Amino acid sequence: MVMAEMASIEITQPTSLVEWRRIDPIIGFDRCDMASDPVVHHLGLCLHTARSRPSEMSPVCADHVASALQAYLKQAHNIVSLPPRAARGGLAPWQLRRAKEMLVSRLDEPISLPELARACKLSPGHFARAFRKMTGQPPHRWLMEQRIEKAKQLLVDSTLSLVQIALTCGFADQSHFTRVFAQLVQSSPGQWRRHWRSGPAAA
Repeated sequence: MVMAEMASIEITQPTSLVEWRRIDPIIGFDRCDMASDPVVHHLGLCLHTARSRPSEMSPVCADHVASALQAYLKQAHNIVSLPPRAARGGLAPWQLRRAKEMLVSRLDEPISLPELARACKLSPGHFARAFRKMTGQPPHRWLMEQRIEKAKQLLVDSTLSLVQIALTCGFADQSHFTRVFAQLVQSSPGQWRRHWRSGPAAA
């Protein structure tokens, strides 16, 4: 994969200038300034060719062009480095960050694998494999663990009923919540709440 793509810069075939459709916030350069830079324009065209017509440019050549772009951005625009590329078969840092943010921000509502994959600009199958490679867990399992961690906090710090906690944390009902909690924590939610409210030493 060429560096520009791993840097989450999406280049489309331009009419006169490279169209920088989306630039990761950590790069932080001005869109108009970059689009009008002729060196960036021509190197961008080369990288566009590498991505859209890979038979016309070898990966080695594409990496050289990407390295040239990185060196030029450092010299001409004071950009020290582009974001790191994804580990082979994994997710780029921005993709993993976006997926986790989406999951955590929506603990109380359903979120589908295709929706997560679209946000990371990947197919569902590719996203699921890459997420598991990065976290050691499939997305659904990672989400369940985050919901259980939120539930633990509410069990100790709130007076919400188990039904209310179940719904707040995105479980279908109390039965579903109890089943997942017992599977991951080896205790029922009620037992866990009593244990921690009375103090671990007293249990």
